[in-house]
Formats: sequence, structure tokens, C-alpha cells
Amino acid sequence: MPTLLYVAVKLIAYIAWCWLGLRLWRVGSATFISAIALGSLRLAIGVVFGVTIFLAGPISDEHLIWKYIAIYAPVRVVEWSILAWVIGRRSDTQTGLIWILWCFGGVVVSFVADFASPQGIEGHFCVGRCLC
Repeated sequence: MPTLLYVAVKLIAYIAWCWLGLRLWRVGSATFISAIALGSLRLAIGVVFGVTIFLAGPISDEHLIWKYIAIYAPVRVVEWSILAWVIGRRSDTQTGLIWILWCFGGVVVSFVADFASPQGIEGHFCVGRCLC
């Protein structure tokens, strides 16, 4: 049950953030259905990256917070950059600054949503076991 809650929190957070991206770059075609599709895509991308990190090898408990940030921050920049490209590729209003701020905000959304993970609820970090 805790894992389902975590996935639901991640999906809702991603849908909301993708809705903002749609409103920024595709105002005329920003629909809730599009936001759901993009949020689901973001979750799927996170699962692929998360499984890859998990399979890359064990991570020691030493300095876990720094490893968590060092591993997931750049991965999440890539993940949100993929979404920024998908959302904004047909937009005339996508600027570098908005792209950077939206991706940075997405990284923050991802980290905050990790508090709903089974490990986060227990006060731990889910390095190698999170859905990015």
C-alpha cells in the first residue's frame, strides 16, 4: 500500500507540473488529458531511470543524503529536459530561461514527492530504489 501511495503522489505531482508546462508553452492545447498523458510519460521515464540506477549496483549507507542528491539531481534534470522538449517542441514561446526554471521546478517537485516513498515516510532516502 505505501508504494501505491508513493506512485499516486508522484503521478499527481507530475501531472500538475506538466499542466504548468502546457500552460506556459501550449496555451491553446493545454488540456487535462494532455497533462495526464505527459505526467504518465514522466513517471514511465522515471521508472526506467530508477531501475537503471538500482541495477547499476549497491549504494552504501555512508553519506547517503549527498549520494541521493548527487545521483538524482542530474538524472532528474535529464528527465525533465526530455519533458520540456516534448511539451515545448512545437511552441514559439519556449525560451531558455523558462525552460531552465521549469526543469529546475520539476526537479524540486520530484524531490518533494520522494517524501511520500516508503523510505521517505520512514525518514530515509531512497537512493537506487525510487521512481525518479
